[in-house]
Amino acid sequence: MIYRNPYLIMLWWPILALTIALTGPSQYILHILIIAGIYVILAQSLHLVLGQLGLLSLGIPAFFGIGAYAETLLSVHFGMDNLLSLVLVAGITFGSALVIGVPSLRLSSHSFVIVTLSFALLLQVIAFHWISLTRGALGFPDIPAPSVLGFSWTDKNAWLIAILILDILTFAVFIRIKTSRFGRSLAATKGNEDLARAVGFNTFRVKLLAFAISGTLAGIAGAAYAHYITFIDPNLFGFSVTENLLIMVVLGGSGTFFGPMIGAVVFTVLPELLRFSPEFRTLLYGFLLLVAMLRFPRGLGELTSRIRREKQR
Repeated sequence: MIYRNPYLIMLWWPILALTIALTGPSQYILHILIIAGIYVILAQSLHLVLGQLGLLSLGIPAFFGIGAYAETLLSVHFGMDNLLSLVLVAGITFGSALVIGVPSLRLSSHSFVIVTLSFALLLQVIAFHWISLTRGALGFPDIPAPSVLGFSWTDKNAWLIAILILDILTFAVFIRIKTSRFGRSLAATKGNEDLARAVGFNTFRVKLLAFAISGTLAGIAGAAYAHYITFIDPNLFGFSVTENLLIMVVLGGSGTFFGPMIGAVVFTVLPELLRFSPEFRTLLYGFLLLVAMLRFPRGLGELTSRIRREKQR
């Protein structure tokens, strides 16, 4: 039955993570699952503009960092309930994406890549030098546990459940987009923007809204990351976040429905499995990435399509 309804496959990750959690694993394994859950949100954020719209955005770390810093300032300096602060973070990142998206989306696709990368790097420079607000290179240590309606938690099992709830909400948003008129306009804009415009789609508005939703998802992931890790610094805006996301989305399967989620989980867990050989860890990781690209040129998400086709036969 699950193969007849492909949307149900989205639940494999929450079910797997909860099953592992119920077996009483070590705190380290729970930590890896939580980080993977955060990267699932980030991967879907990039996938919305790269896989569904065909635009390469290198500005995901910008909204990730904005979300982390905004959440920290709202909760630490203003003592705001984290449910309310999360709503404000979503609004802040949505507005920030609109501000950068209005001028950048009017440019060519190549210029768009440069502008989004420059935006992230500019925010990193600002975070390093606006010491009175961001504490510069010292960052914000000892960020308190999140508090929602007076209830706070630090237990990793509770954290895993909270992150999985955010993942499921992200899946719900993505499915809603995919099955709506907006999703069809995304597909039309990606396929042939001139033709989509000719049949009545406002392609600029479509791209702007997708970019804003993408930034909002990254901001929510940043807010969760800040509370979980309890420390943030300007390196959140660095290119390393983009590098990891590109690996997850491209090798997971850009444009496929389940690929980015599979890529986020696999390529979060895989580097940890290679810790048995710290001297050759980077070399082995690069080799496995190369094998994955050659063996699955369309990404790991293509495996789900193959399984469904075999079941239908």
